[in-house]
Formats: sequence, structure tokens, C-alpha cells
Amino acid sequence: MTLYGILDTGYGYQNYKYDHAGADITSKSSGLRDGTFNGNRFGLKGSEDLGDGLRAIFQLEQGFNLGDGTAANSTRAFHRQAFVGLSSDNWGTFTMGRQYSAGVDTFLVPNGVNLGDADKIFGSTGLGEGTRVDNSFKYVTPDLSGFKFIALYGTDNDGGTTVGRRTDGSSFANRGTRVSVGALYANGPIGVGASYDRQSQTSSVGGVERSAATSWQINGSYDFEVVKLGLAYGQDRHGKMGWNGAPGAIVGGNVVAPGVGFPNTAALFDDFKSNNYHVGLSAPLAGGTLYAGWNYSTSNLDNGDKLGDDAGSISTYQLNYVYPLSKRTSLYTYASYAKNIGYVKDLKGTEAGVGLNHKF
Repeated sequence: MTLYGILDTGYGYQNYKYDHAGADITSKSSGLRDGTFNGNRFGLKGSEDLGDGLRAIFQLEQGFNLGDGTAANSTRAFHRQAFVGLSSDNWGTFTMGRQYSAGVDTFLVPNGVNLGDADKIFGSTGLGEGTRVDNSFKYVTPDLSGFKFIALYGTDNDGGTTVGRRTDGSSFANRGTRVSVGALYANGPIGVGASYDRQSQTSSVGGVERSAATSWQINGSYDFEVVKLGLAYGQDRHGKMGWNGAPGAIVGGNVVAPGVGFPNTAALFDDFKSNNYHVGLSAPLAGGTLYAGWNYSTSNLDNGDKLGDDAGSISTYQLNYVYPLSKRTSLYTYASYAKNIGYVKDLKGTEAGVGLNHKF
């Protein structure tokens, strides 16, 4: 059995500005920030040899806030991961419990953090609640000359799929079965991944049936040694699974100023569509790694029968630098800019920070 964890904290500055249709609102904050490059966590994982190459395995993982010591999720003991299963070098791995979707496992490209993270535009590749599937069965094939295939079925996801935020910052969650499949190839400098997710949707309030949310993505990376290039493209339909890019999610649940009258993206409309793009570059520099990335997402929210002129396409940009002090401890710095956050036209954000990341 192994006890492991990550501690990540530092100083950060954020500035959000909404200047649209007569509104002129600014929200600034600075101070200790934690969980920037990795969410703070501790966990237990282990295995038991059952003979003939077969092992029993388990993993329990909880997140927490390093700044005040509180749990990252007040209602779950092990909200990040909790599963048990069997693993074989010849037959692959079968697990049951709360675990990541195929979208997480197959997103292989260089990526940013906070405002610059691809999960601000992609619906099924981030590490939000919707990408951790409750009550699920998951199978991963053994490595087949660099190829792996993943299949997951969630019998009843408990509402982690947030398809939007109301103007007061509250989430609109759904229940239903989840299907998630994916494939990846990683060999030498080449990495390619793809996934498809489908989440049945019944509103947690009133039991209203909605069209199933779907999300797919394909991504690839190549390491040229002097620079590593990553590209990704995907689409979301009828919602955004695991989305961390809604205004309330970014601005601490307050959407800059409660009651300002932001477009209500709670349901993202039953016929919601988005097209998502990601470009990431990383390169070794002075003993560390420099990253530059761009994310972009268009949607049909700007149609006249939806949000019209109140909607815009999301763009985010980021630079960050990570310098290792040892194999387990690193210093980092980052700066980001985003506009039309959460498809809200003229909602912009900037941020910068420095920090320390330690793994044990």
C-alpha cells in the first residue's frame, strides 16, 4: 500500500472585468492560491498479488484546500477517486467505483492551468466533477504496442455533469447513465488520443428530461526535442460535461457581482453546440519547461433565439514556466488572459502568480 499526495500553493493575482450593455464592473483579488498546477490531495493505493499475473487493486483519493485545511468537497470523503478492481498484464484492468472518464485519460497534449486550462473550453477532458463518474464500471486494455482502449459505463451519475451556471452562480446539474469510450497511442515522441462521452440528462429539479449531452475530442502531440507541439479539436452538444469554464466556476460562484444580469446559461439550451480548439507548445529552457497555449471555443449561443449579442466566443492565452528543484519539488510561475469567459460577451480575465509544488 502507498500513501501519496500533492501540495501546491503560492501567491496569485486575478482581475475580472465585465464591460457590456452599459455595465462596467471590475473584481480584483490577490493572496494565497492553492491547487494551481495540481489540485491538493492525499490518497491511498495498493495491490495484492493473486497469482498468475492477476492483482487486486484499489485507490482512494481526497482533495483539500491547503490555505485553510478544509476538504475540497464537503459532502464526500474521497471525491477525487474511489475504486477497487482487478488488473492483469495480459487481460487489462477492470475497476468499479468513482473514477475518471476516457476523456481525461486520453487528453495527452501540453496544457495550461487556471484560465489557460483546456477544461475552460472542452467539455469532457478536464478534471471537473463531470469527468469523475460515480457508480461506474471501467475497463482498460493492456498496452498493445503503444495502443490502449478504454470503456466506461456509469449506471447513474449523481449530478456531477454541470451544464451551466445560473446568474447567481448556482449550478444546474443532471442525473443519468454515462457512456465513455476512448483510445490512445503513445510511443516515443508521438502521442494521439480520442474519446467520446454521452451523458443522459434528467434535471435534478423537477425530473425534466433533456437531450443527452455528448462530447468528443481528438488530440495529438509530437516531441521535436527542442519543442513539443500539441493540437486538439472537439465538439459538445446539448451541454458541456465536466466544464470548469462557466463564469460562476471561475469567479468563485459570485459571477463578479450577483444580480448584474449576465445571460442565464444554466441549461445552455437543449440544442446547444460548441466547437473547441487547443494549441499548446512546451520547450525546455534553462533547466525548466516553458509552456505557451491558446484555447478557443465557438458556440451557437450568439443566435438570435438564444443569447444573441450577449454571447461571444471564448479565447484564452497562457504562458507558464516550471523549474524543478528536485524530482518531487518544483517552482512555477504563470500568466493568463481570457475573454468572453463562459461565452459571456465582454467578460474578461487576467491572472498571474508564482508557487511551489511538492509531491510525496
